[in-house]
Amino acid sequence: MRRLLLALLLLAALPAGAAEPTKITFVQSSFGFNFVPLAVARAEGYFADEGLLVDVVLTGGGPKAMTALLGGGGQFSASVLLDGIMAHRKDLDDVRVLAKLSGFFNSLVIRKTVAKERGITLEMSLKDRVARMKGLRMAITTPGASSDLVIRYLAITNGLSPDRDLQIVPLGGIATSIAGFRAEQVDGCACIPGAEIVLKREGIAMDLARPGEMADMENITYGVLYGLASYNKAHPEVVRGVARAVARAEILIGKDPNRAARDARPSMKELDDETFAEAWRSYLPYIPTDPDIPESDFVRELAFEKTVLPANVYKPVPYNALVDASFVRAAMKELR
Repeated sequence: MRRLLLALLLLAALPAGAAEPTKITFVQSSFGFNFVPLAVARAEGYFADEGLLVDVVLTGGGPKAMTALLGGGGQFSASVLLDGIMAHRKDLDDVRVLAKLSGFFNSLVIRKTVAKERGITLEMSLKDRVARMKGLRMAITTPGASSDLVIRYLAITNGLSPDRDLQIVPLGGIATSIAGFRAEQVDGCACIPGAEIVLKREGIAMDLARPGEMADMENITYGVLYGLASYNKAHPEVVRGVARAVARAEILIGKDPNRAARDARPSMKELDDETFAEAWRSYLPYIPTDPDIPESDFVRELAFEKTVLPANVYKPVPYNALVDASFVRAAMKELR
């Protein structure tokens, strides 16, 4: 009933001759658990309720999604918080973070046979595990992506040089990462969430770190929705509609996670049903039920980046320069 009333109110507010939906494009780094709220919003028809017709274009990496957004390939993009911060470091200050879509989840795994050869077990300290990783081939999505930084953070904070002591191998998205691991092209990975579940279920891989061992990063803002300040100013009604759709999706995730899982399932075609169910249980605590982006999360992200980025690349970015959570805050106030 609430959804019907919202739709009727929106239709009543439209001027004569404005029945056609507004077409918008999301450029998205990949389908995956980092962006579940967007899949739920599409499946539930929340964008359609706002008079929006959404097209999704996959780019195969966060930096590519950011490039597409800035190049006019879409009005919104979905990738990770790092991408927007890096854009501002390059003076691309039109970029704005609009909503939180996921928290960071530790998806580091290592090949079981390699762990056995190296004597790596979860019973030993993380530092001892990492010391025995010297020379291993560790998969990431693409150079400069968050997966790259996670591997570098793991090495640096535990006494290794990521460039001297590890081989960092870009493998792309979920399907190519899984294929590369199966083909023994790599020994471990900072996987896209979902890929490591597949590899562990197949008995190929095991966890490299226990939950909470990378506490500085645990559940900080990770997947986010981006827009451009110039577009937000020119089309605030569209941005408000997107914000309401995302907010409704995250409220639903909190209230009815089983229904949200059914909504998200079609976008995870690389996973079989049992693997998807296991991944959903694992990641659900990291899928937000409120799209706001706390400044404290932003500060933790900057601290993580300062650890891994060269001094000539890292520089702080002011929270208010990048984050514009006003649309989702207004939506949550309206919807609750």
